[in-house]
Amino acid sequence: MATDMGIRGRGLRPVLGRRGPGRGSPRWSALTLLVCWALLLGVLAEPAAARGSEAGAAPLCGTHATSFATESEQGAPVSVRLGCAKDAGGLRSLAVHDDDLVMAVDFLPTAESRPHVREFMAALVDRTRADQAAGMTLGASFTKWAREHSVGIYPPQEGSGDFEGTVHAVEDSLVIVAATDVVGFGATPMQKFIASGVAWAVTGLVWAGCMAAFNVGAPAAAPVCGAVSEGLGTLVGELLNAHFDDRSLGDADVWAGALAASFWPAVKGAFQGALLAWTSERGATAIAQVQQALRNFGTKVKYFGTVTTYMAGAMAGLAPKLLASLRALERGIGSTGAPLRVMVVGDSMTQGMEGDWTWRYRLWEWFRDQHVDVDFVGPYQGTKQQAAPTGPPAPPRLQGEVLENPSVADPPVTGAYAQGVRAGFDSDHFAVWGRQAAQDKDLIGPMVAQYKPDLVLFGIGFNDMGWLVSDATGTLDSMKTLVDRARAAKGDVRFAVANVPMRPLIDGRQDLIVKTRQYNTMLKDAIPSWSTPASPVKLVDWEAAYGCDTNTCPAGYDDLHPNALGEFQIASAFERTLHDAYGIGQFVPGIPTTIPRRPIFPVNSLVAEPVPSGVKVTWAPVFGARGYTVRYRLAGAANWNQTHVSTNRYDTTWTEDGWTWEYQVNTDNGSDGVSVWSGTVSATAHPETAAPPTNVSTRPSSTGLDVYWDAPTGAHTDSIDRYEIITWDKDVPGSYIDSTAVKGTSAQIDGLVPGHHYLVAVATWNRAGGGMPTVARSVTVGAGVPPVPTDVRIQSLDATTVRLTWQGSAQAAGYRVWVRNASAGGPFTADQSTTDTTSHEIAFLFPGNWNFEFCVSAFNGALESGRSGCVSVPLPPPSAGLAGRSSTAVGRSPDPAAPSPWAEGRSADPGRDLVAAAPGR
Repeated sequence: MATDMGIRGRGLRPVLGRRGPGRGSPRWSALTLLVCWALLLGVLAEPAAARGSEAGAAPLCGTHATSFATESEQGAPVSVRLGCAKDAGGLRSLAVHDDDLVMAVDFLPTAESRPHVREFMAALVDRTRADQAAGMTLGASFTKWAREHSVGIYPPQEGSGDFEGTVHAVEDSLVIVAATDVVGFGATPMQKFIASGVAWAVTGLVWAGCMAAFNVGAPAAAPVCGAVSEGLGTLVGELLNAHFDDRSLGDADVWAGALAASFWPAVKGAFQGALLAWTSERGATAIAQVQQALRNFGTKVKYFGTVTTYMAGAMAGLAPKLLASLRALERGIGSTGAPLRVMVVGDSMTQGMEGDWTWRYRLWEWFRDQHVDVDFVGPYQGTKQQAAPTGPPAPPRLQGEVLENPSVADPPVTGAYAQGVRAGFDSDHFAVWGRQAAQDKDLIGPMVAQYKPDLVLFGIGFNDMGWLVSDATGTLDSMKTLVDRARAAKGDVRFAVANVPMRPLIDGRQDLIVKTRQYNTMLKDAIPSWSTPASPVKLVDWEAAYGCDTNTCPAGYDDLHPNALGEFQIASAFERTLHDAYGIGQFVPGIPTTIPRRPIFPVNSLVAEPVPSGVKVTWAPVFGARGYTVRYRLAGAANWNQTHVSTNRYDTTWTEDGWTWEYQVNTDNGSDGVSVWSGTVSATAHPETAAPPTNVSTRPSSTGLDVYWDAPTGAHTDSIDRYEIITWDKDVPGSYIDSTAVKGTSAQIDGLVPGHHYLVAVATWNRAGGGMPTVARSVTVGAGVPPVPTDVRIQSLDATTVRLTWQGSAQAAGYRVWVRNASAGGPFTADQSTTDTTSHEIAFLFPGNWNFEFCVSAFNGALESGRSGCVSVPLPPPSAGLAGRSSTAVGRSPDPAAPSPWAEGRSADPGRDLVAAAPGR
């Protein structure tokens, strides 16, 4: 009767020895396992019609079923049985349901190798069960080991084809059972399941044969056999997966190099001689057994035939190439014997934000998978952490005050990485959010002198042009200075310098696209001349590898910064240069087909409360939140306004006493998704801010404007500290509000764009914070008194409402409409509101709009034109009274059913609603 030989407590490390610090043996290539998974893609995807009508109704476990009879395989060192639990004979008791999928890997060992086969199976069972006890699925356990023991040909990615199941050792058979009744079990998990079984078969086969060839108790046996069994098993798996994902397989030279790079660091010191001896004497025999096993698997499971036969044939010349690669490593070819010291220099796209994997991590994975001993160096270790809320908005800086750039003075570098980042990630770097090449050129010399990198990777320069620090030529000069000063600190340092990515067009920043193209072209042309024999410089084509252009950016979560896909793409660009230009690594894998999704957690613990500055809204910070969206409204309003914030606090400061505000918040991760909205909270404001300034007057200058005002009086004005002057360029879509502050009651603002129209407002700041602003007349910079408006036309919308239109001018910053009651003979007075458009509506013209006449003037701050010619609505017919409602000079008949424009808010002046006019404060 079959017995379960999986004994708890026997781990792989004490049984099979160690391969190096923190790494068990053998190197179970779950990747090898994944190998055959890919093999079966064609099988499992075969149309039902090709399999026959009966196959379509059969359970999934029977798709590739073989006989469970244990007939001997002539000359085969290992065989496989596969099918439904109900057909598995004595193995049925290991499954839960009849339709569970059972795979039996039957080793056919010699008397010498049998103890090692059973040792291998018992250790595998124990380790897998330990992973499951820690909360992993069987599929996740297999994938974990595949990743940890990759040879670098085609490393597996987490998150695809997962499955639940169990693993057992039964006499000389390794039995793997998958539960097919679990939601999501289908073709891909089945492929992975079968691939895992085949991979373990190859690993166990090589392990047992290798151990039997050593003398009992030989110290070198476990390290050498662990290295070669894991390496060969993983090689098969990675090549098969690469084939089925349409990726390059390389050639026998590449395979030999990958295996040698995997074996050599795992077998330390004196054991390396034993590894060379085994490869010379036994390597060809071991590889021949793997070839025979692959052919046998293809015979038993028909759809394996083509791929496994190809693999077996391609391995024919592998043994001598492997020995040559190992001997090259013995002589020190391709290795210095010391870790490669790498310094990564960059900005936000390189540092990353809390919860990111970062492209630095993906590059580190590549080094590890390629078995390149690397030591990342630099002063920082973390991503950018979420900023801690510091209270209500800080007072604006006074004119002349200089704030040191925080990315230089005290950078935020303590953020955590994505929760799936592997233990042991060497995260040292020199990359800071907001950093410019113009800044780093003054910092790089001391950093290189201190950390002594062998290789410096530059991913910087976008901010120089994006934030208008310099143009393409200036950015190139900064990059050249960076290289020169790094080389001055260490004469033999090598460089990989990336160009900068393109991003979708920002309204008003067409210059950024032009500068990016210019810079990337200039950098490509300049880099060859920057190299010296001892210190070469190579180009990294970030722009071409990165999935962003002037229209779309699927690689960025905010049209620039990399999401998980973009991180792989950037890392791949650097890998390509390191491999092609510097000969580092065996090859560069393709971008994975499965990209991890960023988790999105909702906002909790939302609280709103009145504070002296207005209303404070706070909530518990959400790990990995790239930001939050706050929506707010006055209680009773139908519609929400919303704004984006980067911290877990929002303040309403422009409010009146007694106004009640309502709030909801969600987590906003850009194109990676948003969470659900939180519940609604509310608070009533009782601000202790001062009243706004009065009599605010503006006047244009050639490159700016002058503004004057009177100090307010009343409550809370005794603690006024400063006045904030707010300007907003109306001619640049999406522009931000700018502000500065003064202690007095006048200010000169310079550096504005001549010909552009600017909104201007002034707010008081006291010890409670900033109060409601006074919106002044807008200004056209560099213009004088505007011409008088022409072609004024009038249209009657209803008996008490009119619409005026006119021809304006570019010099005008706005217009005033003048009104008088012609029937009563009164004087002209200005309408209460102004407008920056060439049309305006006025309502509540009682006893009827035909009693009034209207004129228009243009202004530029305090400079104002004369009034235009005046217009009026024709009198109604004498018999019609108010019902007459004559058509206007424009020819439109009023609609008595139409709602009042006043009720619709059409008579409001958008220029006075600073919040609505300029979102983003």
